[in-house]
Amino acid sequence: MSALPGIALAQWRAAGLDFSLNGHAIRYWTAGQGEPLLLIHGFPTASWDWHYLWTALAEKYQVIACDMLGFGDSAKPRGYAYSLLEQADLQQALLAHLGVSKPVHVLAHDYGDSVAQELLARHQAGRAQLASCVFLNGGLFPETHHPVLVQKLS
Repeated sequence: MSALPGIALAQWRAAGLDFSLNGHAIRYWTAGQGEPLLLIHGFPTASWDWHYLWTALAEKYQVIACDMLGFGDSAKPRGYAYSLLEQADLQQALLAHLGVSKPVHVLAHDYGDSVAQELLARHQAGRAQLASCVFLNGGLFPETHHPVLVQKLS
């Protein structure tokens, strides 16, 4: 099995686009065609986490990813009350900005798992449309999740 080719960080950044959420600049990327696949990055990184999978996924899906508020190339307001609910709002706003109206597949990692769980709850309540949801390496059950020191410090 050969390794997937990645995308250089400079090339990734150059391909990004911007939209505004509540007055904050949000950086996002999209590629490919087909069913929409929303990629939600982890903590403390950014959507570039997906650069090894991006091209392969874009062959089958319309891949969509953003740097969440406070991460990567998106705005990082100081003294701001960041919340998972707002990060989920961000994902839904991005999909609306792109005109995505059909059910979305979600692939989430780490902190993104918590955001995806909120999207899943909204799906159950009829406020979001998900086709599927895959969680990677995250604390899905708060009572059993034991974050490492660096996760607690941030």
